[in-house]
Amino acid sequence: MPAIQIPEVLFERLQKLAVPLVDTPATVLERLITVYEVHMGAANQSSGKPDPAEKSSAKSQSELEPGSAPSLRHTRVIAAEFAGRKADAWNNLVQVAHIEAVHRLGSVEAVRRVTTSKMIAGRANREHEKKGYRYVAEINACIQNVDAEHAWSNTYHLAKALKAPVEVYFQWSQKRDAARPGQTARLLWKPQ
Repeated sequence: MPAIQIPEVLFERLQKLAVPLVDTPATVLERLITVYEVHMGAANQSSGKPDPAEKSSAKSQSELEPGSAPSLRHTRVIAAEFAGRKADAWNNLVQVAHIEAVHRLGSVEAVRRVTTSKMIAGRANREHEKKGYRYVAEINACIQNVDAEHAWSNTYHLAKALKAPVEVYFQWSQKRDAARPGQTARLLWKPQ
């Protein structure tokens, strides 16, 4: 495996992008390169130019219809944004969507009337914690964690209800039962 040396200043910048206790320098670099490839692929597709970053069709990026995405099982978020709020994982995307919803609608109760996510006001009790509810301090509410498909479905539903743009770049893992092993894709919805 090749070793590279980078200046301390650049290493500190990489550290700011890392998820503590999860990422290594290699995983941060991989995520940055994937985002670059996705953005370059989208830019080159719209300009009609071939994508120099694309090495094979197995690694190609595609834009998917937000209402009819293929199975999102075995995917990981590369980068996501809901109404300008950034997210780095499927359930984090659901959380930032609900934070934005509370800010727009004024209360957790108002959001509960429009969301498809399971949500409770205040902190979760032990039974709720066992069922996967996670506390979101910014809105003083708990939202139940879900798989990638439900996370996208719940976020997409909320985006349409709020007329808020949502964009997710993600990648399927190299698993046999993944819908598109190794491929990256983008889900994008913008209000008309």
